[in-house]
Amino acid sequence: MRRNRPNWRSVFVLGLSLTGLSGTFAEVRAQQGAGTYAAPFLKIPVGARLMSSPDVVAGLAPDATVMYANPAFLAGLPRGAAFVTTSEWLDNLTFTSAGFALPIGSQGTVLGVGATFLYSGGVQGYDAALNPVSEESFYDMGLDLTVSHAFRGTGLALAAGTTIIREHVLPTDGSGYAFHLGASYWMGPNLFHAAARDLGGTVSFDSESWSVAPEYSFGGGRIFASRLGQFFAGAQFADSDAYGTRLQLGVDYQFNPTLTLRSGFTENMDNEQRGAPFNAGFGLHYGVMTLDYAYTPQEYFSSVHTFSLSYTFGGPKQGTRAMVPTGDLAPPIADSEPVPPPSRMAVPKEPSSSTGGSYVLLAGSHAWLESARAEVRALQLLQIPAKIESNGSRYRVVVGRFTSDDAAEKARREYASAGHAFTILAE
Repeated sequence: MRRNRPNWRSVFVLGLSLTGLSGTFAEVRAQQGAGTYAAPFLKIPVGARLMSSPDVVAGLAPDATVMYANPAFLAGLPRGAAFVTTSEWLDNLTFTSAGFALPIGSQGTVLGVGATFLYSGGVQGYDAALNPVSEESFYDMGLDLTVSHAFRGTGLALAAGTTIIREHVLPTDGSGYAFHLGASYWMGPNLFHAAARDLGGTVSFDSESWSVAPEYSFGGGRIFASRLGQFFAGAQFADSDAYGTRLQLGVDYQFNPTLTLRSGFTENMDNEQRGAPFNAGFGLHYGVMTLDYAYTPQEYFSSVHTFSLSYTFGGPKQGTRAMVPTGDLAPPIADSEPVPPPSRMAVPKEPSSSTGGSYVLLAGSHAWLESARAEVRALQLLQIPAKIESNGSRYRVVVGRFTSDDAAEKARREYASAGHAFTILAE
């Protein structure tokens, strides 16, 4: 089938893309975009976390799926992670994605690789004269590669990536590409970001080529800690010629290390979208595995249910209740800024008996005093008291001292059960 104007497939899939972005079916916008832009499936959020809350909120506690939001969020990820996600929009129409993020060395560089696949086993459509056409299957596929890097002691991260696109609509196939750029900046518990996705992209068919609509976004979020759990809250603006300007708000409430609740709201600033603007979801965490779910209500067809399964290599994520960068990758803090006072959470007490010697429970070792102070601040967000000690030319962050190896090991295990990985040093 040639890509005539209007193309029933473009209208249909573009509407689905907008549905994924805002929880509504933008009929007017879809008709305006028909036959104008290719690869609209690239705008469908990947994974339950991005479906249920805005990109910036997911970036406050990143996993591998955020390469499809702003790849700069991956920078400094301490451990490798992988994911697979799927959702069904209508009968015989599924959207599936899988990928992984892998730290390269210890310098804050992360490689992200992923693939998305939108497939229909047969959908009824119409030609330019609005005559019914027979059902036919189609698929859209994207292969993604991103590289992210966090700059030591600055809080700044930059990223770039590319997508290889493949579209199949009988009797013709199309292929193309698009590019992505991203930046993020940590200021204490605050995260700011900007991204430009699908830049300079085109998809070429047998007799013609279509541009890929670029999208620009920026926003900010913050981590709020309390005895009742931890909140991630954020807002962002997103703009595209094909999809309009949107304001997105979202929250991510981690009630405990096992359960996370999420919600998001989208307002289309062009007043051309209809339907329920709210999305919701939750996450269940168990060891190295996380199951995420998102519910997206629709106006014109059945609601969408998205499921994602993620895996963290090498054990649970360190500090699952906060992802403020720590260590030498932490954002700078002025020397004059005082270290926060001890929190309500006490260091596990050691037994009264002493076997001699000294054992240190170590959070990290740093080349700069500013980054050591930043790690102390991040631990305070987790309600873990810590102090800085000078060790030659380096600064180390200590969360406890013990007179026996057994006492230190007991404390280490208690922290590990809550997702915090510390090291025991004998002195």
